[in-house]
Amino acid sequence: MAAEKEKKIGEYGIAFKGLKEGEHLYEYKLGSAFFELFEQSQVETGELLATVTLTKSTRMLELSFHIEGVVEALCDRCLGLMEVPVTYQGKLFIKFGEAYDEPTEEIVILPQEEHTINIARFMYEYIVVSIPIRHVHSDKEDGTSGCDPEMLARLETYLVDQEPSAGEDGENDDEIDPRWNELKKLKNKNNK
Repeated sequence: MAAEKEKKIGEYGIAFKGLKEGEHLYEYKLGSAFFELFEQSQVETGELLATVTLTKSTRMLELSFHIEGVVEALCDRCLGLMEVPVTYQGKLFIKFGEAYDEPTEEIVILPQEEHTINIARFMYEYIVVSIPIRHVHSDKEDGTSGCDPEMLARLETYLVDQEPSAGEDGENDDEIDPRWNELKKLKNKNNK
């Protein structure tokens, strides 16, 4: 199983030693099989196209990534599956040195004897950081929510209306502390 996984990850290796100087174009279709290569993947399914342009020079390699497509995620409001658009554009610079190192997010140092760079992990990371933090179904054209109406109805039953509570003496416990009122007066005085 591990050998098969290594073989599949190897498909994302770019052998650069025998390439002529200049630009070389690579395209990868990334789907469920790609995301299965990563343990505890934050993405399980999606359909993306990654276009990678390798620019080779005598001293370094420059990889330009353009990744576009959709990934499947759970809606933060109704927990229904939805497609989230993902777009990433960026560069990775490969320099050569004594040992492997990643001094910055955009620079990788490969040992002099290396002849291949595997870009699978980089593409995965670029996709994950490009997913919006919050994902919610878009509203429909008529202005109603695009979320699952059944789930929204269930959630509505668990909403708690918060009304100010009265203490035992009938006074409102949420009265504003008089010190805050004094601070508000100062604030209002400064705004004039």
